[in-house]
Amino acid sequence: MKLERISQNQIKYSISFEELSYKGFIQDDLLKESFIWDALFDEMLDEASRMYELEDCGAVSIEIFSLTSKELVLILTLDEEDVIEPSSEDVKKPVKAESENIIVMAADIDHIIMLVKYLIQIKHENILSSLYVLNSNYYLTIEKNGFNQNALYGLCEEYGTIDPISLELLEDYGKPLIEKNALQTLHHYF
Repeated sequence: MKLERISQNQIKYSISFEELSYKGFIQDDLLKESFIWDALFDEMLDEASRMYELEDCGAVSIEIFSLTSKELVLILTLDEEDVIEPSSEDVKKPVKAESENIIVMAADIDHIIMLVKYLIQIKHENILSSLYVLNSNYYLTIEKNGFNQNALYGLCEEYGTIDPISLELLEDYGKPLIEKNALQTLHHYF
């Protein structure tokens, strides 16, 4: 699940269908009311409260913003009274990233190999990285430390898709192809 604050009282959630299926959703549940939606909304509120330090939320509304073949995007709107204006200190502080890793998904291993060649040119030291396969897609996890974040995200999006899937989900359900030094191993052999 990926969160992005789009205004003072609105938060956008992007959830892939893989994540929804791992949470127990089946295709029929998407179209009807179900207790699983309540659990998902509770998880969304907890995550928003944790990331953006929200107080107990009063009235909230959740609407489906878009529904594509890959993900569901929801907009959570908080009651204006529940939103605390950030101080100037809060505005200057960047929100701490949830993960130390970036996960890039590609349907073709050649895209991953091309990405690896560019990443190795940028940073030669040992980079913690792993390669998994899940549902016929390749997932490359890369530790973000030591990289220029903008350059890293730009390169990753050029050769694949930055996926909001969690590392834990990949470790549990994906098949590991290279567990520790995926960048170095792929660079060495290709």
